[in-house]
Amino acid sequence: MHCHGLRVRARQVAPWLRFASERRVAKLNIELPSQTRFLFVRRRRADATELEEELELPVWDEAKRITLTLEQRWRLRRRPAGVFTALTDLYISLATMEARELGDLVSLQCPLLRNLYLFVTLVAASNVSIRSDSLRSLLFRVENAQRLEVVAPNLEELTVSDATEAHVSAPKLSEVTWYGDIAYDPRRHCIADAGRHLRLLDLGSKCVVASLLQRFDKVDVLKLTLNLCDQTQRQGYTSFVNETTKLPECETLRLRVTLGDYYHNLASSMLHLLRSCNSTRKLSVKVDSGLPMQRYSCLLSCHCRLPESCKADDITLDALEEAKITFIRSSYEEVQFVEQLAGCHAPSLKKLVINCERWSDGPPTKEIQEKVRRMFLPDVEVKFNVT
Repeated sequence: MHCHGLRVRARQVAPWLRFASERRVAKLNIELPSQTRFLFVRRRRADATELEEELELPVWDEAKRITLTLEQRWRLRRRPAGVFTALTDLYISLATMEARELGDLVSLQCPLLRNLYLFVTLVAASNVSIRSDSLRSLLFRVENAQRLEVVAPNLEELTVSDATEAHVSAPKLSEVTWYGDIAYDPRRHCIADAGRHLRLLDLGSKCVVASLLQRFDKVDVLKLTLNLCDQTQRQGYTSFVNETTKLPECETLRLRVTLGDYYHNLASSMLHLLRSCNSTRKLSVKVDSGLPMQRYSCLLSCHCRLPESCKADDITLDALEEAKITFIRSSYEEVQFVEQLAGCHAPSLKKLVINCERWSDGPPTKEIQEKVRRMFLPDVEVKFNVT
């Protein structure tokens, strides 16, 4: 059920939920349009009136997959009686719920639940407890959650955003994604029982911290989003270096870098990371330089501008076989990074792909492309893709 372009009330959706339960529907998808456009309609109504809209989720045995994209002002209620005996996938987005009802729904009424996606707001600041023997993947983005407790012996994939406090017991955990404004802090966050080896570790720009990077010894795929904007001048770069001095051993490293208006040196920042990547086989770097007329580098006295920070001849990348670099727009720093990468000792490198997107001053000429090719050994295939 898709209701695009309409202002929908909870009482209009309730019959569809009853219909689905009465007809024993196995897969239910209800998606409402964004209600932002209607926020200024009928201003005389108080906000409290909007919050009074409630929607009850009925329970039926045959449900296997339920996807609800609702309205944040609606309060989604669970029916206390009954069990979703077959439900394996539950996705709830843009709704308001009581913390206890949310926990009971997942922990008590969904014994076979495997995949849980929560993008909701709690009625009041509260703790959330999720206990499930069947859960395999969890995405938790819940506003007003004071503390998240997860006990899931079979949980493999965990995505957390802006968790003030979290304690996760998941011995089979193999993929962790952590993003938002609140970074992992061992004083307030704990991933207990999990091993030291992950398939995937994906960290947002404000969550690249040593406490989580060093929680694991080996990661098959390490994805880092980096914001090199010079917001705190030298202290900002020093903090970046301190937090990323030691990376877990990884086979694939994927970096997404934003330079912004005021930025630190790209080459020195990337070289700093590569010093921890002797076992990395595949490297992917995507750089967004921002608009060229609005770019300003940090002070020349910043540590990222020191000559020793840009040295590449002491970096060994014995395992590196493939590298892909994507440039969104162009800048001198990007060319400098390619030159420094060529200066690293990478005897196994066989292929370098350079993607150029939205270059404001035109795509790289054949002369520039040939110059880049000559930077690398003859047996390295250098390919340019211009879009």
